[in-house]
Amino acid sequence: MIRKLWIPIVAMAMLLSACGSGSDDDQAADGSIRVHIWSNFVPDIPRGKVLDELIAEFNKEHKGEIEVVSDPEPDWLTLQQKIRSSISAGDAPDVFLYNFNPNDMSRESSGQLMDLTPYMDADPEWKARFKPEQLEAIQSDGNLGGIPSDQSPVLFYYHKDLFEKAGITEFPQTWDEFTAAADKLKASGVAPIALFTGDDAWYSMNAFSYYAMSVGGPDAWLPGTDLDSDAVVEGARFTQKLFEDYTTPDAVGSNYSVAVQNFLSKKAAMVVDGPWLIGPIQEQVDSPCDVGVAVAPTMGDGTVEPGTNLTDSINTWGVGKQDSQEKADAVVEWLKFMTSQDNAVKFSIEGQYPQALNTEFSDEDLAKTSCQMASVLEIQADAPASVVQLQRSITAPAQEKVNGMLEQLALGDMTPEDFASQLQAANQP
Repeated sequence: MIRKLWIPIVAMAMLLSACGSGSDDDQAADGSIRVHIWSNFVPDIPRGKVLDELIAEFNKEHKGEIEVVSDPEPDWLTLQQKIRSSISAGDAPDVFLYNFNPNDMSRESSGQLMDLTPYMDADPEWKARFKPEQLEAIQSDGNLGGIPSDQSPVLFYYHKDLFEKAGITEFPQTWDEFTAAADKLKASGVAPIALFTGDDAWYSMNAFSYYAMSVGGPDAWLPGTDLDSDAVVEGARFTQKLFEDYTTPDAVGSNYSVAVQNFLSKKAAMVVDGPWLIGPIQEQVDSPCDVGVAVAPTMGDGTVEPGTNLTDSINTWGVGKQDSQEKADAVVEWLKFMTSQDNAVKFSIEGQYPQALNTEFSDEDLAKTSCQMASVLEIQADAPASVVQLQRSITAPAQEKVNGMLEQLALGDMTPEDFASQLQAANQP
């Protein structure tokens, strides 16, 4: 049996600046302190169901003292804008989920976030739940304004039966093998891979980033690196070929929901996505275990060690400053509960949402999960290195422009060389 690691908060003598909390609704009818959570964890997805279950359990244990309320926004981009607007107005939400970006520390340096450092220092067991390098990454001037939520691996999901029908016996290990397999899939009457250019062009930028990393290595887009490089040019050239030869006819201009349905309905054989895809696979694919999970190909030349995976950025639970010590303690009480060993397992297994925490999984835990999640957890554990996807590592101005540039690339209105030079020009502090 795995031991539960969260420890009740001991009130601390620390000074907190007076500030809002993202809501005027700070007290429940029974006098409880109300803590609001902003995320995209809606109740009809696995991680949303788990969050609601944990909130119900926590509220029952803390009845009359603390009441946690989930305020979900299903659209990620809308959620992020709401969070930015709230912080700019000096009224940061109590707890909110956002993508950490080392090139955009505006939230962390806003002065509107609580510093969790004293809580971590007072509770070494809680601090040990997190990876030191991730805690260090999200600090600003020594202020720890949140905790890591997840850093999901970006992997290839593929329909095994479509591969078999095309005469492909195993997932490609090199990009040459990938192209050969794509040709076979295309000849069998299915689009090899689902892509899109709308929203944040997530699938397309994942494929782009994997290929660019294979050319330039894991450091190909570190902050401060010149992106007008061979790695970016070749990543753009490969992505252009995917759009020209290997994706669905509706890829240019479509969004995530269109592309994911193209994969789930088997119009496309592959997709490059995170573990949140697993829930829809379980619900919409007749034989879910016929969907495999694989690491990306490499050039096979040692530039990238096989098994190295891309990840989304560190999704972070930001924490707004509070105007009372009692409210601050209540917020941290919830954070400790949410990040306990038992609840991290619950999020990973039942919520299909692996946590950026030091979490142990028993054989019994793994037996309860889906075929895909078992593979994801194994790949994640065995990865020799992980690299945050390129789009999540560039500046906000570059992020705003990259999907439009990608669409021009896909349409043949931009060369790979122009893509690289314009990306570098946009990626300025």
